[in-house]
Amino acid sequence: MRRLLALSLEYRRECLEVFALQVVLLALGVFGLGLSGVAIDVIRGAVEAGAPPPRWPLGLAPHGHWQAPELLGLIGAAVLLMAILRALLSYSYQILIGRLVHLEIVPELRTRVFDKLQRLSFRFFDENATGSIINRVTGDVQSLRSFVDGVLLQGLIMLLSLGLYLVYMLRTNVSLTLACLALAPVLWLVTTRFSRRIRPAYDESRRLSDRLMLAFTEGIHGMLVIKVFGREADEFARFRARNHALRAQQQDIFRRVSRYSPTVNLLSQLNVATLLTYGGYLVARRVLSLGELIVFAGLLQQFSAQVSSMSTVVNTLQQSLAGARRVFEVLDAPLEVTNVAAPVVRPRLTGGVRFEHVSFRYGPGAADVLSELDFELRTGECIGIFGPTGAGKSTLLGLIPRFFDVTRGRVLLDGIDVRELELDALRRNVGLVFQESLLFRATVAENIAFGDAGATRDRIERAARIAGAHDFVSQLPHGYDSVLEEFGANLSGGQRQRLAIARAVLTDPPLLLLDDPTAAVDTKTESEVLEAIDGARTGRTTILVANRMATLRRADRVLVLADGRLVEQGTHDELMLRRGLYFHAAALQAPDAESMKLLAAHVESA
Repeated sequence: MRRLLALSLEYRRECLEVFALQVVLLALGVFGLGLSGVAIDVIRGAVEAGAPPPRWPLGLAPHGHWQAPELLGLIGAAVLLMAILRALLSYSYQILIGRLVHLEIVPELRTRVFDKLQRLSFRFFDENATGSIINRVTGDVQSLRSFVDGVLLQGLIMLLSLGLYLVYMLRTNVSLTLACLALAPVLWLVTTRFSRRIRPAYDESRRLSDRLMLAFTEGIHGMLVIKVFGREADEFARFRARNHALRAQQQDIFRRVSRYSPTVNLLSQLNVATLLTYGGYLVARRVLSLGELIVFAGLLQQFSAQVSSMSTVVNTLQQSLAGARRVFEVLDAPLEVTNVAAPVVRPRLTGGVRFEHVSFRYGPGAADVLSELDFELRTGECIGIFGPTGAGKSTLLGLIPRFFDVTRGRVLLDGIDVRELELDALRRNVGLVFQESLLFRATVAENIAFGDAGATRDRIERAARIAGAHDFVSQLPHGYDSVLEEFGANLSGGQRQRLAIARAVLTDPPLLLLDDPTAAVDTKTESEVLEAIDGARTGRTTILVANRMATLRRADRVLVLADGRLVEQGTHDELMLRRGLYFHAAALQAPDAESMKLLAAHVESA
């Protein structure tokens, strides 16, 4: 609640404007109701001798001797004028509240959440499903908007209205007011109980909504696999089951709300029964005028309506709290990788890399993924990283641009601990190509220039030539202005990888990291990608993660990892001669001609 109120204070000027309009609208409504009561007493005085005189609100009785028709005309004109004024103010109120919640709060919150998501470490995305993250940026942000609109402003207006109605009713008659509000403590107990029980239901609804969104996103991204294996019916059943679970949870919430709202209305209407009984008695005793009773009845009706709206405010509050907690979990998530107080800014590094007794684990209590790695990579050198699945190859690459920070030891670039370097400058010095590189739904030129949106066409084409992509790009219908489909679906795997390499070398980084870029391609495509790699690594320090011998032979040295430890290192030929882990992995593959000769010679000698 404190966080939500603090958020609302950021828009205090707009909230005060909206609140001020509501105060004026409320005052006009009450004053108009009071004039209606005066009009009734004026009419009664005209037709009934000895009737009590009208009591004008705030003592604003007209001076002089006014006859009943003149007074009624004056009152009618005043009520009409106030009605026109209320219509204009209501229009202004709707414009202000719409601008506040839909044009300011929601876009700003979405921007903040997305900005924080971009600065969070990969650990957050590993721990939270895509569907849950999408829901936080969309639905949960709307919940915070509902707090400002449906809880804070409406709650303040409700409290102000109740206070104003209560003061007016007490001024009219204290005993009648106390009698009509005798059930207020019961109403408070009912509301408190409802609020305490409904919030866990909204939390569960959010969780089920995340599961539904996850099934939907997985179904969309995995449509090819679903169709290939003929699992459409199974996936439909899974989605329908999660949809039904969410619907059942929503039905449970609706049932609780449906029981609560009529209970509040019933308690409110009991006040009307008290008014008719006791209020009629006071009118008969001439303690209260008929006009005052009618005004009191109108005020009590408005009071009851505001009390009844409490159910909506409480319900909205619980929804807001459930959504707010999830949004604040993102905004409060720790930034595990940040700049030091006075970072070292190096616009251009040379590319020398050293790992000094580096160990890494993904969380407290977890086992080490990397353990005591100690090696050096000279400027301009290319090393290959080889190892079985789970050996820590991709994690090793991620430590260099600080996707994660080491648990123990140091990673040095040009002799400087990467944790001391300014983060953005560090990453601008590193080009990275993944196994499955993401291409955006944009032109080829925009995808290549993703790391430098201001790159000229000459630089873009130069990067494409280095990556061996210029020829096939030139054959596209619109060349570099051809729009790619989502994830580059209208390109082959080799073409996507060559564009990814072009994107990585556009900014001319001194350090190039390649995370098994030929893992999911065929032999012909592998040859094309390897040619692109040969062009890209020229003049750069390169780390190449791979499991194929044809790829690793291009490296000056190969580091062999097993269970997060460095167990072998050397050139391809040296490792083949040692008959270790690297040699046995080569024996399971179809090696190239040179490796085949070495392998055959050792088999014969054995």
